[in-house]
Amino acid sequence: MKRIIVLIFMLILSANSYCATSNHFNEYILKAVAELSSTRSELGYGPYAYTQNLRIGKAILKASGPPQTMCVAAQVEVISKALEIYERESGDRSGGLFLPATQWRSLGPGSLRGKIWMVEHSGSRGTADALSLFGMGEERPFSMLEPGGFINLNRQKTGHAVIFLGYIDKEGEVLSTYSSDVAGFKYFSAQGRNPGGLGYRYAFFEKFGCPSLPEGKKRDCGVIYSENSRILNAGHMFLPSLWNKKKRDLALKFSAATPKGFEGEFDAKFFDGMTTDD
Repeated sequence: MKRIIVLIFMLILSANSYCATSNHFNEYILKAVAELSSTRSELGYGPYAYTQNLRIGKAILKASGPPQTMCVAAQVEVISKALEIYERESGDRSGGLFLPATQWRSLGPGSLRGKIWMVEHSGSRGTADALSLFGMGEERPFSMLEPGGFINLNRQKTGHAVIFLGYIDKEGEVLSTYSSDVAGFKYFSAQGRNPGGLGYRYAFFEKFGCPSLPEGKKRDCGVIYSENSRILNAGHMFLPSLWNKKKRDLALKFSAATPKGFEGEFDAKFFDGMTTDD
């Protein structure tokens, strides 16, 4: 009898886990990372948006200094590519039409882009926070992330916005699950110099120092581990069919309160793109 109860309990847990995972857009984020890595990597890092013009729905997001780009812009470029792949595979175009084009273009502190950029007065904790606010995703503890999630990390003086690709141990090996062996994580974003741009890094938390890795595995050491979501912000994007219109409308209401034409200031010194092996 006890064995039957345990088996039922495990099946319930498994079902709940599957439901949570199936709600997420991670599969398409990972496909976007793979495509961008093979076609747009290492084209240069600078305080610009996008390696090329992007499309989200009917909106064209013009690149400001192509092919150079920066980390917060890389989050939008990955999302744009993921939506393109999702539309092609599913036929569902709702994601690109969910928000007015101004939300992807404006750097107003109330806009989605302004919050992903973490501009002055936006109050944003990072990409996951922005997606959650607009009903497009959720924040999660770092220990509950899955590949294809989003992280905004902090170091002592600088920060970074990245796509989470997996936990790593102190040798830089990717782990299948979170455990006491986790020393950091592998990520994809825009960073670096000479030339820098879209690419991969292996981030290590402060207490693990800066372990040596094989040639070709570039490190990002000194990342602060914290359960405070303002210091280590993490989360996932939902499938467009599950985006919450009520949350979106509330966020748009607050966004509309921003004076027309006002744009927040982006902190290029904080998001300087430098990692350990650059």
